Amino acid sequence: MKKIGLTGIWFPEAYEMLHDSVPAGMELVDAVEPADFGRLADCEYMIARLALDRGIIGSTPKLRFFQVWGAGYEYIDIKAWGERGVPVANCPGVNAGIVSELAVMLMLAGYRNLLPINRDLRRGHFPRTEYFGRSYMLRGKTVGILGLGRIGRRVAGLVSAFGAKVIYYDILRQREQEERFGYRFVDFDTLLSESDILSVHCPLNGETRGMIGGAEFAKMKKSAMLINTARGPIVEEDALVRALESGQIALAGLDVYAHEPIPADHPLLRMDNVVASAHAGGNTADNTHNMVDYVMGNIAAFDAGRTLNSPEDVVNRAYLPGEARP
Repeated sequence: MKKIGLTGIWFPEAYEMLHDSVPAGMELVDAVEPADFGRLADCEYMIARLALDRGIIGSTPKLRFFQVWGAGYEYIDIKAWGERGVPVANCPGVNAGIVSELAVMLMLAGYRNLLPINRDLRRGHFPRTEYFGRSYMLRGKTVGILGLGRIGRRVAGLVSAFGAKVIYYDILRQREQEERFGYRFVDFDTLLSESDILSVHCPLNGETRGMIGGAEFAKMKKSAMLINTARGPIVEEDALVRALESGQIALAGLDVYAHEPIPADHPLLRMDNVVASAHAGGNTADNTHNMVDYVMGNIAAFDAGRTLNSPEDVVNRAYLPGEARP
């Protein structure tokens, strides 16, 4: 029986669904802790989520295919796996809908002061009009999208439905999106200076790490809101704290942080102008079914010599020898 190794950080619902959805003729092998990596020696397939011990590459001599849970893979040395002839695949777009919903939720919660109002209510105070002068609607605002990929396009569509204007910056200009929906492509500096809400949806890599720092916040409107549901290190966190404390920008909605879990005493968690989530953008019970189906579908397809769910799934194709490319 062929074996699929399971490693990384898992929540119970996903863990149980994976065990219930193993393709015929295969079994799932738990190797979440480094002490269990010896169990991976006979695995031809592996699934990982959020974390990967570097020592694992030496514990998987028979591995043929490496499946990532989700879209992000910055914690994986895709070059090293490619040079070993192991394709690394992710799940592009499976989380796009729910992450985009969270991004818009953060915008609305920030603009309508949802958390401070909820806190006041729990303390016995009914602030019906006290936030009137600092509450806003999305209609008519300019939402800047940094990275018009699958999630960025979903966010653009959602905020457009509220009546917001969309501008975007991406390393690949998308004229079809501009012509179809009226989005406006701008350079990065213009994105910063014109956005009422700047929503980050680019991947974390060497070029985007620290992409938004003190100099960038200085170019933004003092009334601006920053939304980050992508990866924490894209934003220089200390600079964000200073920008919020000084009034350089007005608001932030965050699902990701430079270091996770974020410490309970972190300055960002003490601010009324920050709406904070816990890197939970891709975590809903209903979407977990979609992710499990996608992950196991790719493994079954590779094993049978069929095409994967999407030709874009393999993220280390450039490092694979020709015969190892699915």
